[in-house]
Amino acid sequence: MSESPRKAPQPCSSRRRSEIRIVNISRRQFLAAAAGAAGFVPVGEAADLLSRTHCGKGTCEKKKLIVVLFGGGTRSSESIDDPQHRYIPRLWREMVSKGALFTNMRVEHKVVHPNCAGSIMTGHWEWDDNEWSRPVANPTIFEVYRKAHKASDTSAWAFVYASILANTGQSLSPDYGISYAANVVTPPTIQRTTADQIANQMAQAAKAGSTNAEIEATKKCARLACKSSQIWTAGLHSKRAIDFIENEHKSWMREETNTSHDAFLADRTIACIRNFSPDVISVCFGEIDCAHYGSWSRYVDAIRRTDELTWRIWRTAEQLDDYRGRTLMLILPDHGRELDRDGHWGFIHHSNFYTNQNADEGCRRVWMLALGPGVKAGHRIESPVPVTAAAATGLEYLELETPSGAESSVWNLIGNG
Repeated sequence: MSESPRKAPQPCSSRRRSEIRIVNISRRQFLAAAAGAAGFVPVGEAADLLSRTHCGKGTCEKKKLIVVLFGGGTRSSESIDDPQHRYIPRLWREMVSKGALFTNMRVEHKVVHPNCAGSIMTGHWEWDDNEWSRPVANPTIFEVYRKAHKASDTSAWAFVYASILANTGQSLSPDYGISYAANVVTPPTIQRTTADQIANQMAQAAKAGSTNAEIEATKKCARLACKSSQIWTAGLHSKRAIDFIENEHKSWMREETNTSHDAFLADRTIACIRNFSPDVISVCFGEIDCAHYGSWSRYVDAIRRTDELTWRIWRTAEQLDDYRGRTLMLILPDHGRELDRDGHWGFIHHSNFYTNQNADEGCRRVWMLALGPGVKAGHRIESPVPVTAAAATGLEYLELETPSGAESSVWNLIGNG
């Protein structure tokens, strides 16, 4: 879909001259808007930039929302409940003290990645089944924002770790849908034949019994994966968005050093923030789900990596004029994993995908960290709150109404006033 231009806000003519506030916009915004007025860039783009500063509730700063999911299933025992917080050092040492921590967020429905991620984005429990090829049923935070502001597609982005989450950026709601959907970005993929080739090369290296041989094979396979990868663009809604992601993919292919799909998502999120300054962003990480392979070390290493990548996104937002002091960041797992009990899988699984059997407290109790202006720093909320409250909380911060039937906001529990 091509971009729909937005009108710049009208002056606050009802105010006396002495009451008119100075609107601060960044040098990049000013130059881009001025260039648009001179005919050097599309007028719609210039208007999009200018409208990032508008008056509302006594402020003239454009508010931003970033939602980050510790996707793949993260137990509280390996994160906030660990006395040493070994696997979330960035979150615990540098971020928790600056925000409000909910310690008893609840997953009250199916404990499956798309179902939980989609529910967090809408405020409703989505997908009673596992048919993720259709969009979520209820309006997403992206659609609500874009429709309210008549915003271009580059104002809303969803970075997701797999195609099974590709439909968390748009809904089947007749008043919303594809016209207001987020741009959805998934990591590069390789063909099955390439995956088989990589598996064979690694197996041959393992047979050699040499650590150096395995290291060299790993490097060779990483280069092969990067060089032969493809990027999905069907979830992008304008030429600007497609060109951006295709160029980012080409840049990643040239690096040939890191095949982590979560690192790809974090780097593209940061690049997107710097290029488009979007207003609503979600990042659904997913490598923690490697726990299904039964390796404890891989599971906790993935939590550490997610912690580091989340911190990098937060630090970027803290450094940029368009985001610093105006961004609410909500960080939470999509769901947990099973408790360690005799006769059960423990951290390896998160209930039966089809029947929801074994969805215990380890699966259902997670947490959420809220960071941003107006949030009570160092505040802790122990009372149970459904993860679906994240959508309305983000929308209330953006001064938007939550669609009917969605879970209520919990801004009243964390806001300073």
